[in-house]
Amino acid sequence: MKLSPKRRVTLASAALALVGGLLPGTLSSATAGPVVPGVGGLTSSNVEYVGLVPFEVGTATGANIFTRDGKDYMVVTSWKSFSIYDISDPVSPTLVGTPVPFGFKFENEDVATNGRIMIFSEELPGDVLHVWDIQSLDNPVEIAAADGLGGHTASCILDCKYVLSSDGHIIDLRRPDQPKEIGDWRTDLPGKSAHDVSEVAPGLVLTSTRPTMLLDFRKNPAKPKLLAVGDEEEFVHSNKWPRQAKDRWALVGGETVLTGAQFCTEDSATFNVVDTRNWQKTKKFTTVDRFEYKNGAFVDGNPPVGAFGCTPHWFEAHPTWKDGGVVALGGYEAGTKFLTVAKNTGKIKEVGWFVPFAGATSAAYWRTNEIVYNIDYQRGIDILRYTGPLG
Repeated sequence: MKLSPKRRVTLASAALALVGGLLPGTLSSATAGPVVPGVGGLTSSNVEYVGLVPFEVGTATGANIFTRDGKDYMVVTSWKSFSIYDISDPVSPTLVGTPVPFGFKFENEDVATNGRIMIFSEELPGDVLHVWDIQSLDNPVEIAAADGLGGHTASCILDCKYVLSSDGHIIDLRRPDQPKEIGDWRTDLPGKSAHDVSEVAPGLVLTSTRPTMLLDFRKNPAKPKLLAVGDEEEFVHSNKWPRQAKDRWALVGGETVLTGAQFCTEDSATFNVVDTRNWQKTKKFTTVDRFEYKNGAFVDGNPPVGAFGCTPHWFEAHPTWKDGGVVALGGYEAGTKFLTVAKNTGKIKEVGWFVPFAGATSAAYWRTNEIVYNIDYQRGIDILRYTGPLG
């Protein structure tokens, strides 16, 4: 969720009213707990609603899945806390310890971790990069809080030896308890309006900027090399380049959130498929298709209106993706869309959907070939089973 300074203040005020008790130690009684079965929304015939993990009331934002000693875990952050789950049983995440409260901090959408440390990037009310030691899963400890190094998002590269902030900071974290700024990755580069970056292969980064850029941090993390650029003219929120940047298709999403437009319009953001073929020669990426949201009647998978707007958000390609496949795409009140991308053409087709009741999906993550975790600002963690086409 990228906001102008004015909208950031407005949203921060609204968030305080929404989530209440934000001081450490004052989590709502509706804390993260076991899976609650039931009907969580409307679905297409190839999507089953499995259940809900009720995160603390409000503002669950993003997650990251990691492996420790052969077991899979997931860390989920919000605007006031984070929690770690044992996800060995994909349909029944189990809370490890208790939620870790830290007071109101916005927003850290793209959760960064290597399984040993976890980064929380605070944009409001402060401008702070927080580093948490999560080696003791049931007793995380904050080991650094670096003033002036925060931002809307922060992403690990090179196994979290370095962190890249949406504000441009390149941060040396080889000593995790002593973050040190060593440069600005935006310097003298064409990409503007940075929202996030994705490490698509070790040391190779695709930026969510206008336009997107492929940067190489492998030789000199303090001064990346520009390798290629996209053709985007609109704001870019997030991206993925499957199979460690070996895939033909990259995936790029925009965002139009809290703009005052509660209906879908020609100016609403889209989810795009980008052709990377021959990029080493052309130094360019080319958009080949776009998915546009539309208003509907809920039962067709499209809400008639959205308080957040009409927009994609965070997404992930299916584990079996290879030059095409299926994507799970979160989109606020529109919930989760399942979209196939054709192998030869990159054409997008909607093949499934889930619209939550009283929810706003921030992100969708594949846990298995069928199970999807939705992180929802208002609900918590929705668990879905998708049995539709994979390509």
